[in-house]
Amino acid sequence: MDKCETYTVGYTEVAVRYMMRRHAAQDAAFLLPYLKPGMNLLDCGCGPGTITVGLAEAVAPGSAVGVDLNAGQVEIASKMVHDRGMKNLRFEAASVYQLPFPDHSFEAVFSHALFEHLGEPQAALQEIRRVLRPGGIVGLSSPDWSGNLIAPRDPEVERAIEIFKAIQQRNGGNPYVGRELGRLLEEAGFSRIKLSAVYDCYEDVPLVAELLAQQIEEGVGKQIVSSPGLGRAEVAGLCRSLREWANRPGMLFAQTFVDAVGYADK
Repeated sequence: MDKCETYTVGYTEVAVRYMMRRHAAQDAAFLLPYLKPGMNLLDCGCGPGTITVGLAEAVAPGSAVGVDLNAGQVEIASKMVHDRGMKNLRFEAASVYQLPFPDHSFEAVFSHALFEHLGEPQAALQEIRRVLRPGGIVGLSSPDWSGNLIAPRDPEVERAIEIFKAIQQRNGGNPYVGRELGRLLEEAGFSRIKLSAVYDCYEDVPLVAELLAQQIEEGVGKQIVSSPGLGRAEVAGLCRSLREWANRPGMLFAQTFVDAVGYADK
């Protein structure tokens, strides 16, 4: 993301734990069948690199690069690669709007949970297309918050989630970008586009609830969210309800992710 935009999830200890649960076998499963040994791959918005590691293994002996705007995430990812002794993977701090690579550098580009935070997704896709070789493939995965499954239903929890979505929108993001990935790829000149959708069923519901609650509290503290009748006391009550709901037995929090692939054929 560009410096003018905000990563709504943040980089707290809870946020990093949330990101570290991601792995290629689950979160890049839609792209793995297209990857071949020897490919050069780029992961945009790689975070702590837990998905990128699996992608690098899939293209070995080819190489993989992960980029993230946050230097702290790059540091975490680089340490992990060093500890594992991986030679075909490296990480760099960079914006998806200004990738530090020559034209046609990669045969595959991947991005997970990034486009919902971008104010200019078309500019990002044009930059991704620039670094892709002719015939190269792009794989994108982003949530669509309209498809959440919350059980049992709780009006306070649902209200808290609506506030989180409002914060993301006021940060310049789009919590419903998943459904738009196909259109965005087509407008960027990609072809042979294929879409699918999956649910991410969170095993650690309290972790996700804490992540949302923290960002709601921070957003309200910064006056990102303001509406009639929404004061600090109400926000505190909603976040308390969210945390209490998540710690009950038998909770379900499942989030829809839309996966999209396209080719730089034209």
